[in-house]
Amino acid sequence: MNHKYVPSLLLAILLSSAAATAQVNVANQINTIPANFSAYANSYLVDLTRHQGFAFLNNLNTTGNVLKKWELSFSLKLGAGLSTDYIAPGFTQNFEITGGMPTLFGTQSPGKLVFRFIDEGTGVPVVNPFTGDNLGFGLPLFPGLGTSIGISPALLPVFSLGLGYGTEVSVGILPGAIKLATKGIANNFSISKDVMAAFGIRHDVFNWVPVLHDRKFFLSLGINYSLISLGAAVGADLIGKIDAPSTDKIIVTNNLTGVNYKSNNFGLEAVLTKKFGFLDLSLFSSWNQSSYKLQSDGGVDIKIAKSFYTTVGEGSDTYSIANLIDVNQKNSHFIYGLALQFNMGRFNLAFKAAPFSGHYYSLGFGYKILKEKKA
Repeated sequence: MNHKYVPSLLLAILLSSAAATAQVNVANQINTIPANFSAYANSYLVDLTRHQGFAFLNNLNTTGNVLKKWELSFSLKLGAGLSTDYIAPGFTQNFEITGGMPTLFGTQSPGKLVFRFIDEGTGVPVVNPFTGDNLGFGLPLFPGLGTSIGISPALLPVFSLGLGYGTEVSVGILPGAIKLATKGIANNFSISKDVMAAFGIRHDVFNWVPVLHDRKFFLSLGINYSLISLGAAVGADLIGKIDAPSTDKIIVTNNLTGVNYKSNNFGLEAVLTKKFGFLDLSLFSSWNQSSYKLQSDGGVDIKIAKSFYTTVGEGSDTYSIANLIDVNQKNSHFIYGLALQFNMGRFNLAFKAAPFSGHYYSLGFGYKILKEKKA
């Protein structure tokens, strides 16, 4: 016998022996990959997505003093929700993290999300008896930005129109801003479409209470809605090199081509204002509910030799995972805080903060395009 074939022959015998004794439902175990990778993706993005909804919703109003009939204003406000949130993902026994697992804004060095086949009879990983390695593959984790604090930014130009009788509507839309801001940043990630929009309507109930309204007290109650829609094309190397074992028993091909993100946010807001000359001093509270979806286009193909999990048959089976990422989440927040608006003729400068509930802050300016015509 040619001795150079002995190691390969021993490996084949040992792998066949392991396959014969291990109980592995390959299809069922591979089908756990999307849920586990989605749990990781949700945990990675939580310090961006959890506060993004109320950051946009609370950008609309900085005073309870609504516009008068047919008054039209333009405002531009930059707001942000700040957080240090972290959700520990619950992985099935097929998965484990090796090394650090940073969030988007985290400081940890990234490790790997490792998938391994489990012997369903014993509950322990199936190993290559020749090397002692788990039979499976590793997906490199994304690095964090290293800021230690999560930032959910919200920038939106808003037009507001007074309808009379203490009622005002506001509309904001900003298409293409994320695409422009991220152009050229990464070779393996490019925004293909994005739009941010918001709508609100509110009413000053003190408009019907002259004793308070005449003393420059205002109380606006409003309903707000915002939408964020984002699509991105990604390169095949976005998730890095898939770390598969050296044996040809398992071959993994990355076919990820894009990701889509959509956030819908609904809120109720109350703003109580007292006007002191050029200053509107306000207390506000709002309840916000947000839902978001993150889904991938494309996925991975996993080619597994039949000899790995059965003692009969030749060739291999290929398992295609179309939806590597499929996240659907909801959350709600109640926040309260203080707002200041400095009015200087047609211009105003506004600041809004909720430092004790939600950690939301915004700064903006406005310009009254059309003023009320005096009789």
